[in-house]
Amino acid sequence: MPHPVALAGVGFSFGDGALRRPVLRDLNLTVAAGEIVLLTGPSGSGKTTLLTLIGALRAMQEGRCQVLGQELHGAPESARVALRRRIGFIFQNHNLLAFLTARQNVAMSLELHPDFGDESKRMAAAGKVLEQVGLADFAEVVPAKLSGGQRQRVAVARALVASPGLILADEPTAALDRQSGHDVVHLMRDLAKKSGMPILLVTHDPRILDVADRIVSMEDGRIVG
Repeated sequence: MPHPVALAGVGFSFGDGALRRPVLRDLNLTVAAGEIVLLTGPSGSGKTTLLTLIGALRAMQEGRCQVLGQELHGAPESARVALRRRIGFIFQNHNLLAFLTARQNVAMSLELHPDFGDESKRMAAAGKVLEQVGLADFAEVVPAKLSGGQRQRVAVARALVASPGLILADEPTAALDRQSGHDVVHLMRDLAKKSGMPILLVTHDPRILDVADRIVSMEDGRIVG
């Protein structure tokens, strides 16, 4: 069975000509089904750029990158958009809309999903996943009245609600205290293991290394360990 994520010889640069700056260099990486891989390394090592390529947020330049069966090198924008709908994204800043309740924030991510054309279906699915992340009693609460850890749980619920084939997370615990960060990543791990969904998580946080099946270190655009 093919890996959900398989990269070979991936390279990426910013700028052109004399201003061209390589960010990723001949990079190879696989992530297996249900595997939780933490991506670590100093700032500027290319971790976030790699995550955006895997998430089809940037166009590929060099090498091959297959994600959930889609080859991204040379893929048209329409194929990249379709793939993004099959990936759950979690970022350091939860990016919740302040004027929407927790349930509405989660349901909003389903508005373009073909299986959730009816609003009642979206709201029901949002309520179910909020229950899974321990926020059933906070579904109708706006973000300003939630703690930092609760807001990030809403972001996790939003990423999971469409049953994605892959979760990509960029520093999801950076704005959280020790206990909240621990709770959020262990919640992600438990939900991923139940569904066989892989997680690729960028982090500088040494407190969460115990959730990993594998830790991959990057330096100067290369995998070094």
